[in-house]
Amino acid sequence: MSLAPEKFALWTSINIANDRKFGREVFRYHPRSDEHSKMICRLVLEDLLAACPVLQQHVDSGQVVCGINVRYRFSNAKRKTLDLAIGVPDGAIPAKMFSDPVSSVPIGALRFACEAKQTMTEHSKSKPRLFDELSSSHEIVHQGDPTAIAAGIVVVNIADRFASPLRQTSGDGPLVYTTHRQPDVTRQVVEHLRGLIVRDTPDTVGFDAFTTIVVNCDNTGPCTLHTAEPAPQPGDRDHYETFLQRISCAYADRYGR
Repeated sequence: MSLAPEKFALWTSINIANDRKFGREVFRYHPRSDEHSKMICRLVLEDLLAACPVLQQHVDSGQVVCGINVRYRFSNAKRKTLDLAIGVPDGAIPAKMFSDPVSSVPIGALRFACEAKQTMTEHSKSKPRLFDELSSSHEIVHQGDPTAIAAGIVVVNIADRFASPLRQTSGDGPLVYTTHRQPDVTRQVVEHLRGLIVRDTPDTVGFDAFTTIVVNCDNTGPCTLHTAEPAPQPGDRDHYETFLQRISCAYADRYGR
């Protein structure tokens, strides 16, 4: 049973983002923080371990390690910070690491990498940047190792308004909100991201799995998971369940032996 989207929305509802500019303790998300990226990666990892027994066995036995914000050097000398990475450890694993699947042990040979992005406001402006950054991420991974699993995940906000910490003009008084033309702008982002290539075999180009998660978050009140359209629906290539299945099958097929 996959839980990451629901857990992510619940965590966002109670998270207090660090507003260094004015010190307001009302925001759930800050665009200059990577806390949400790290949390969605941790939750996705939990679901992957539950969905893929082979991966869980490899983690339990120390054959692979998992990391968040992993600085990795590919065989072609390119360097990239990977939001979520799984691979063969470069060295011994301390016993205490086994209690938590996320560790700081260096990865020697990459098997899986996931790029995590969020679009909470200014949807139209973010579309080209998102598409380019996501395309670049799987290209870098597969240039380093064509058999490695490359995945992408994007959280899109369907709220009618959003209070960005960057748009506030003072530490008190009414909050400044940006209004969104919903659900149109969310639909446009979801459809735009469906242009990303998703491959079926290691000898072709593209992500091995990609998903879009839609949430409703005005950045001051509760955050809820949005499952109705324009969010991907069960059976869609970019639905979260499909995302998990594709990664689980790819990992078992390529590394199960």
